[in-house]
Amino acid sequence: MNRKLYKKIDELFIYRKFPELLDQAGEQYKGHDLIKKLAKLQETIYFLDHHLESNWEVKKKNLKPYWKEIYAALTDLGVKKSDHDDYCKLIYKYQKHELYLRENKLPIRFNIEFYYYFKSCDVKLLRRIIYDHFPRLKSRYSLADWRYFDLITEVNDDVEDVFEDQFTINGNYFLIGHFSKGSDWAKKAMSGFIKEIAKKDKLRLNLKNGDYKWISQLTQVEVKNTGQLLKENLNKLRTKKYPKTTLESYLN
Repeated sequence: MNRKLYKKIDELFIYRKFPELLDQAGEQYKGHDLIKKLAKLQETIYFLDHHLESNWEVKKKNLKPYWKEIYAALTDLGVKKSDHDDYCKLIYKYQKHELYLRENKLPIRFNIEFYYYFKSCDVKLLRRIIYDHFPRLKSRYSLADWRYFDLITEVNDDVEDVFEDQFTINGNYFLIGHFSKGSDWAKKAMSGFIKEIAKKDKLRLNLKNGDYKWISQLTQVEVKNTGQLLKENLNKLRTKKYPKTTLESYLN
């Protein structure tokens, strides 16, 4: 794995609080064998993403080598071959959404929470495997407890990557909403969803209390950060003239 990609994966793991999870399981994050294997799995998913983001014409047979590597990484992590489909079901679904772009079926036709739930498929998979290896974590937080944190951090990724994603075939909801529906629509959709995440997280906190308080605090911090980033990047999109995106070129 090259240094740039390793740095990207490590930043993802840190952003999604994997070091804290391992610490709470009584394990050391840095240099841990599980983290190395999870990084390998994330690398294989990134390779699949890169293929989809770089090629408009995608044949299913050309995706098979990427999936072979994903399955191999899962096996190395102790996931039985018979369970591969179950573990990858969210990735299969998001891959469909990526392929829908080729049919001019854009993400904005979907419910925004539904879309971002599947867009965070890779992190959900990785965390599920962490829980498999350290089941004691389940007594503190269920996998479902991470729903709103995963949603807001995935939204943050789209808002942060909005300029970079102009040059790829990417299902960036924010970017696609901006160029297809306009700046005001994108602002309303994204800011409304951020507020909805904050509200639903607080409702869950009232129901759960206890250990969920930590995840809720993390979520609310990202709500604030993402809201501010949305304002900044939306202003840049409005005030600076950008070329037609790669996806727009294909769609037209």
